[in-house]
Amino acid sequence: MARDYPDPWVPRTFSTWIVKASTFQRTSDRSTGQARRRRLDCWDVKGKVDGVQWLKRFRKAGLAQAWKERLDGDFTKGLPFDLRAKQFVDPEEPEAPGRLTVFDLTELYFRQHPEWEPATKTAAARSFNRARRWLLVPGTEPEGRDAEAVADFLESASFLPDHLAVGITYRQHAGRAWLEVHSAPANSLTSAQVVEFVARFERSGRDPRKRVSPATMTRFLQPLKGCWTWAVGRDDLPIERSPWAVVRPRRKVKGRTTVLAGRAAMAVNAEMVLSVPQSLELAKTCVAEGAWGGIVECFVLVMALCGLRWGEATGLLWNDVELPAGDEPGWLVVRRAYRPTSDRWLDADEDPDWGPLKDRDVSESRRVPVPPLLVAKLRRHLELYGEGPQGLVFHRSGRPFAHDMFGRTVWEPARSKVFPRREDLPADDPRQPKLSRLRRHDLRHAACSWWLREGVDAVVCQRWSGHRTLSVFLDVYQGVAPGREDEGVERLVRSLEGLPTT
Repeated sequence: MARDYPDPWVPRTFSTWIVKASTFQRTSDRSTGQARRRRLDCWDVKGKVDGVQWLKRFRKAGLAQAWKERLDGDFTKGLPFDLRAKQFVDPEEPEAPGRLTVFDLTELYFRQHPEWEPATKTAAARSFNRARRWLLVPGTEPEGRDAEAVADFLESASFLPDHLAVGITYRQHAGRAWLEVHSAPANSLTSAQVVEFVARFERSGRDPRKRVSPATMTRFLQPLKGCWTWAVGRDDLPIERSPWAVVRPRRKVKGRTTVLAGRAAMAVNAEMVLSVPQSLELAKTCVAEGAWGGIVECFVLVMALCGLRWGEATGLLWNDVELPAGDEPGWLVVRRAYRPTSDRWLDADEDPDWGPLKDRDVSESRRVPVPPLLVAKLRRHLELYGEGPQGLVFHRSGRPFAHDMFGRTVWEPARSKVFPRREDLPADDPRQPKLSRLRRHDLRHAACSWWLREGVDAVVCQRWSGHRTLSVFLDVYQGVAPGREDEGVERLVRSLEGLPTT
């Protein structure tokens, strides 16, 4: 019979193992409105400690493996085990202070998530750093050297991983010390402080007369709301309420963005979606007007016809490309993304250049079809440019394509040629042609929209595009297929044919 262990204790026996399981999520079919159950894979880390069994569930296999390895390592160190938290604790770590400040709370929450991807860490740190800088004890503000030290710390040394924290400078130490002393108490933030903080952020940094978009506000506030929600659920932290409940998401009626219930769904603007002929013309113009030559044509078309993100197309390997003979379609297996990242947001063993697919585990991949037109071009591409370093499909000077350099020397000249701006209007005037502001990521939107317009099942499109859920895919792309309303009306009219009219 299992004993009750109210406090962490040093176990005598300990073992862990991973079991793949399944859970079901109740959803509704968008087309029929009927409720259905969707199966989701998950991974359970199970363990037994001094005869007591426990379980912790993860949505990604890599996170479960990392958690298991961390537990096994902590057991060998002889640390006490906390059954409630399902992890070992280090008694030498300082306990949460009685006066928990905004600085302390954001530090605790950030350290609780070593599994975050670099992009997630960057976004969370940006949000937390603004809270650290602006949520201060009323009446305090850094001045002179203190202001310089605070700015240096937040810009270069805040949330550093342990293997880089030893290199912090004296001025950064001073900035950290100033914030630790003057940070506002996290458990007694007033509604007025939170509203003032949000209003300060809402002003655009580029143009203070404008407000940032609702989607930007939602992305910015999510880490802060999550931090306080996590703290409220802990019985070892003196946080009893979340002050962010007073912040209601704005709803943008006009335009393509709707923010509801704390979630932003960015719908694609149909006026910004390229057709296949436009994509082909833009790819040829990138060759003619750009400085890199013909090596970029297939690169543009892989994004515009196969729906790859920039980093996924950059990281594509010839071993993952299937190019059959004749007029048959080929396939791409997308396994990784090129995302050069500062060491500040990486663990000691993470690759600074290559990472997993967006929102995916490092072991996950997806398979995408290649139309015959592009199959022929890729064969020609291989003959002309060969295989790059480590098998790269797209390479230049022995390196993967550089995002900024491609934009300046290839993308912008080609875009201005195919979709020129009006010379009689300022560059940022809303009356400028929308396609004159076309982004490289819009090539991916062109592919996903093309699939939908040609009648490919939405579930298949979502699998090819790599979106996490079908609901997100439909939120983004459902409005880009023209003629859907007319088709629906025709179906209703046909269903009434032959029925008496009186």
